[in-house]
Amino acid sequence: MKAIKLASVFAVTAVAAAISTATFAAEPVFSGNAGVEYVTNDNGNDDLSGTNEGEVEISVDTGIVYAEIEIATSGGDEGTKIGMEKLYVKQGAVSFGRFDGSVSTGSFMGMDEYYGGVDLKTSGDTDNTGIRYKVTSELTVAIEATESVDAVTAVADDAATAADESVTGVAAQDSDIGFALSYVKDFGGFKAGISGGSVGDANAVNVGVQTVAGPATLSLNYGSGVKGVTGGTDVELMTASVAFAATDALTLTLEFSSDLEAENDGTYFVGEYAAGDLVYYVKNYAGDLGSELTKVGVKANF
Repeated sequence: MKAIKLASVFAVTAVAAAISTATFAAEPVFSGNAGVEYVTNDNGNDDLSGTNEGEVEISVDTGIVYAEIEIATSGGDEGTKIGMEKLYVKQGAVSFGRFDGSVSTGSFMGMDEYYGGVDLKTSGDTDNTGIRYKVTSELTVAIEATESVDAVTAVADDAATAADESVTGVAAQDSDIGFALSYVKDFGGFKAGISGGSVGDANAVNVGVQTVAGPATLSLNYGSGVKGVTGGTDVELMTASVAFAATDALTLTLEFSSDLEAENDGTYFVGEYAAGDLVYYVKNYAGDLGSELTKVGVKANF
């Protein structure tokens, strides 16, 4: 009897070990880049740095759990930023966890240096929590939620001191739970899609279209909605981009984006030339959507 019990214990242990190995035996994949970059800023300091351009990304896919960690330089001396970009469970057509993005922007296409569509945002966004169901290869539906917010008591500034000790009060906020969907279809000569959703008093609708003409890829996106705890802030964005593969080694991309609500525009241009193990590049930011600056650098990808 003891021998039977002992054999059972060994059998169960062996099965558990086999399941554990099958579930978690996955080789991590490393990718990233390193290099040096010179930045000229129209309204700031010029800078030559070996830490502006640098990151290591580690992804692990066990077949059940997918994880993606980003380790990036912060631009300072030995400065490092580490972030859990994605961490979710996969069960057939269903997946749940952190996706680092919202299904509501799933129809966005092309360059997204300035904007990647209008997402769902009340006191925060829905990057951290989602439950997704892939109905077909074109259609994805999801439940998404914002994070709860703890209350912060307001503190007035002490006029007797030089420092500003004031603290802005924040009301406690429960998680807002909502819905999002994305439908994107390839029609042969072009791709088109619509996506959007609603969470709390915030909502978003995005449409995107993309076509390929020889060596050029053209993309056009429009999004609108409202954000904020009470949905009191209107959002309306437009982005158009063209990526041109001049040769196998040279790629040129131009993005034009507009905050239609604020009536601010901006352009982003990047040219990249690959030679052997190295990529030489120039990037230019112009307009009202951020600092006007130019970056010139060389990097190696792995």
